[in-house]
Amino acid sequence: MKPRVLLGMSGGIDSSVAAMLLIEQGFEIVGITFLFSDVNNSDETTVNDAKKLAEKLKIKHIVVDLRVLFKDTVITYFKGEYIAGRTPFPCAYCNPNVKFAQLQKYAEIENCDFIATGHYVQIKSYRGKKFIFRGKDNDKDQSFFLWGLSQKLIEKLIFPLGNYDKQTVKKLAKEKGFLSLANKKESLGICFIEGNNYRKFLKSEGIISKPGLFIDTKGNVLGKHKGITNYTIGQRRGLGLHLNYPVFVAKFLLNENKIVLGNYAELYKNRLIIKDYKILDNELVNNGAELIVRVRYRLQETPCNLNILNDERAEVVLLKSEAMIANGQTAVFYDGDRLVGGGFIESSE
Repeated sequence: MKPRVLLGMSGGIDSSVAAMLLIEQGFEIVGITFLFSDVNNSDETTVNDAKKLAEKLKIKHIVVDLRVLFKDTVITYFKGEYIAGRTPFPCAYCNPNVKFAQLQKYAEIENCDFIATGHYVQIKSYRGKKFIFRGKDNDKDQSFFLWGLSQKLIEKLIFPLGNYDKQTVKKLAKEKGFLSLANKKESLGICFIEGNNYRKFLKSEGIISKPGLFIDTKGNVLGKHKGITNYTIGQRRGLGLHLNYPVFVAKFLLNENKIVLGNYAELYKNRLIIKDYKILDNELVNNGAELIVRVRYRLQETPCNLNILNDERAEVVLLKSEAMIANGQTAVFYDGDRLVGGGFIESSE
């Protein structure tokens, strides 16, 4: 019998080419499409594209409505973070708590041995355990979003696109007669926010922060802000101030409803506290190995030491200071190309 794999299908080029590759590799596929919101993922076109592909490839396809779960879990988290003065990272929260948790659930229901998606990452063995490694295509590597997955789940994962770059995936789609997929526009930004306008979304959800004061690092008043949720750490443009020198959002004083502005040099940090962390190689961390940490998806890799404080929190000592670190975002750890963990940033200094 062929090994059976549950494949997350969005109707886009990545999961579609993943399906074609899995068939060539001898897998029996069950395709699954999740409905997450009324903005993008539940759009009729998305579901229909996935269904049409499944019919063409002659594979079973199911659609699961997760809109209520998604709203109660991810959107509730997203709003709560902004109310608390933090900058949420919904993908890092959704993947372990909703998307891959549900893939795991339906893999059991459908008697599937493996779970696959169209992510650009690789699975490799290291000292008898499977780990997520960065994908071949550095520009598309998505390991940064998957640090929250459990070891048990990783053992069942297959990522068919891990050894491909995006241009090759588009070429494969054309060669297999799916020209429309190769030319299909990809969705960007936050999947449940139309136009990626999070300020408009928060306002529609009744979250309206009150105007307050801009101050400098010494407490001097520089002007008035329009509400803390309208700003992000590192922001320079759109502050509405007319100073003769550049200033950036450096810190939120939630209890005082004040925003601290500073020069760029004052944005640099060298110590983080993370919470709700997950470490997949405890031996490496316990031995004090130097790791690479990324606090932004692109263009940043910093050597660090990771010190476990307790079951909920850990200290990250940056061996090279980094700027524009926002509370609520994630710190993701690597040993070379191997993903070894991550956590949500609680504070920085």
